[in-house]
Amino acid sequence: AIRLLAKYPKVKAIGEIGLDYFHEYTDRKTQKEAFARQIDLAQSLNLPFVIHCRDACGDTLDILKSEYKGGGALMHCFSESKETARIVLDMGLTIAIGGTVTFKNNVRTVEAVKYIPLESLVIETDSPYLSPVPHRGERNSSLNIHFVAEKIAEIKGVSPELVEEITTQNAKNFFNIE
Repeated sequence: AIRLLAKYPKVKAIGEIGLDYFHEYTDRKTQKEAFARQIDLAQSLNLPFVIHCRDACGDTLDILKSEYKGGGALMHCFSESKETARIVLDMGLTIAIGGTVTFKNNVRTVEAVKYIPLESLVIETDSPYLSPVPHRGERNSSLNIHFVAEKIAEIKGVSPELVEEITTQNAKNFFNIE
């Protein structure tokens, strides 16, 4: 793996890695073992990693608590509670917010965003999925990212420009981009 990284110096992170229990036929044991190995790989390469977590929050947090040694991890497409955000932030992770924060009945993510400091947030599209309002149900793209920034700004009581500035810098820092 180290030789592979030397060949591809533009690699900035490992991921998405994680757990997805959405489908009933999912082999959870294999997923958990693979997730732990992938965290180990990222950490052995001194690379941050991006975490996919769908319907698997408890197991994801348990594995992170036992395997994560620091060095950078990002919770992709976060839609969990304020309490989960607190746990994740206490571990030193970064949280990515996407279009779901704009959904009318998504109180849980709005409450989490109120709690999460801007310095711990990045924004994302999850393209081609989860388009923000007013494009919900359509194919998502980076052209829609400003809707996420505007909603976070509204929640936080700050300007969209400030949200864009801080979250962009957070992303650059996370991915070690100048």
